[in-house]
Amino acid sequence: MLAVYGAMTAGEERSYAAAALDPELEKYATHTALADIKSTLFWYEQRGTVMKGAPVHSPKTDSLDSAGDPLRAAITDCVGSSAYDKVDKASGNPVAAPSGPRRHVTSTAQRTKAGPWLVYTSTIERDRTC
Repeated sequence: MLAVYGAMTAGEERSYAAAALDPELEKYATHTALADIKSTLFWYEQRGTVMKGAPVHSPKTDSLDSAGDPLRAAITDCVGSSAYDKVDKASGNPVAAPSGPRRHVTSTAQRTKAGPWLVYTSTIERDRTC
């Protein structure tokens, strides 16, 4: 499931860099994880901004419930965003954004026994650092 989480975050980054939803993203994210990415992308589109650079991820599996159907997992990630900047899409100039420490992200993933893992939720805990 960490590979699916990594694929989701890569698709998210491609979406924010291109100001368009990455067509691969829906293979890895669903429910509120996908809705939140779409909402953030819309916010960027409305302001004419994109993201440049790349955050640094350090995901790990916190728990795995393999007894039920669906299978469930909890993932935490410490995301460094010091090299990930918001810029004006037209000019490429930086857009003022609050800087901060590495961010703690909690996510959940699920899969039916016959299906693929999908990330269901992914929440940035802005008041919690790594």
